[in-house]
Amino acid sequence: MVPRARPRAADNPFRISGTVSGEFFTDRERELKRCLRTLREPGGKLLVAGVRRTGKTSVLERAVATINAKGGHAFLADFSTATSLVDLSNRLLAGATQAAGRRWTTLVRDLVARLQTQLSLAPDPLTGLTVPSFSVALRQESMDVQQASLGHVLDSLNALAARQQVVLGVVLDEFQELSRFGETAEWHLRGVIQKHSHVSYVVAGSHLALLEAMQAKGRAFYQLFERCPFGPIDARHLAGWIDERMRSSGLAPEEAGARCVTLVGARTRDIIRLARKCVDRAGVDPRVDVTSVDAAYVEIIDEEADSTQRWWAQLSGVQQKVMRAVAASSQGLTTAATRGRFALEQSGSISKTVARLVTDGVVIRTAHGSGYTFDDPFVRGWVLKHAVPDMGLPLPVTHLASPTSEYE
Repeated sequence: MVPRARPRAADNPFRISGTVSGEFFTDRERELKRCLRTLREPGGKLLVAGVRRTGKTSVLERAVATINAKGGHAFLADFSTATSLVDLSNRLLAGATQAAGRRWTTLVRDLVARLQTQLSLAPDPLTGLTVPSFSVALRQESMDVQQASLGHVLDSLNALAARQQVVLGVVLDEFQELSRFGETAEWHLRGVIQKHSHVSYVVAGSHLALLEAMQAKGRAFYQLFERCPFGPIDARHLAGWIDERMRSSGLAPEEAGARCVTLVGARTRDIIRLARKCVDRAGVDPRVDVTSVDAAYVEIIDEEADSTQRWWAQLSGVQQKVMRAVAASSQGLTTAATRGRFALEQSGSISKTVARLVTDGVVIRTAHGSGYTFDDPFVRGWVLKHAVPDMGLPLPVTHLASPTSEYE
């Protein structure tokens, strides 16, 4: 038998960079259909809510690409980096221009004519298309002026779609970032988009608590959107798909997919990252078993050890104690047993510390164990490997790994 050559990076059947499509995409048929239906519906409005690294953006981009490939009109604007309402407007202008391409030859001209003041034109270095954007000066204007500009952009897109007699699908990713500009901005946007009959809106976000607050009774977006929860991919499906992909590369997985899911929890990107590392590590022996997966998990932890160490050093002593308990305890953080085992402060201090860690996105609530877990499962492994032993509690990096993680 000729020894099997180690897989090349280009042959790896798993992708984690950017968004994924084609053979690297699995499941999410229900969510994709909901997005497509809304983007084709005049005046449709849908909220897609789910935690980070579960594949939302890949689904959203696939929906947009499907619409455009079939002769429709849709684009995505990412609000994640916006620091002003002007940034939101510019994201919309750039997305609309790039999506339209040369199919709507008058789009840029009409937008400029409609929006007029403080609007500049510049070529996109990647596409060569002329992209309109509001000047920096507008960022210095009052919130009322900035809100009006955002409304004008959306109203103009609706008017242009009406003139073309088409439905324009607009996807707003990380929609919860709008909340940083206050409830007045939220109410203004509701007043704008609820009148549009030629634009459909799919908004998506990963900060579930903020999204819920924005939709609460008495808030601007109460009952405005249909809802599409974006939960974890079914564990059995994903495990089977991972094994199938490994076999397609000539490997022989032995419960490898299931172990990947067990080790890192419910977030798709984390699971696929571990599966990818397993393939990268494969040698002459084609087997990928539980031991192989565990070794790949440790390798990722070690690759990020320097940055994780720097992060750990910036935590307070109380935070470090809480993080050790989150990583290692199978009981509630405020129980007497956990407090004694990890030298934690009184319950009130623990609760405040955990609340801050949740706000900072370091830990998340879960339905099992201590009630919390790490946002990053590889950081959890580092804490188990390097920090928990400080308490005289040497534990394996796979301690408390669970395939049934459910995030709130």
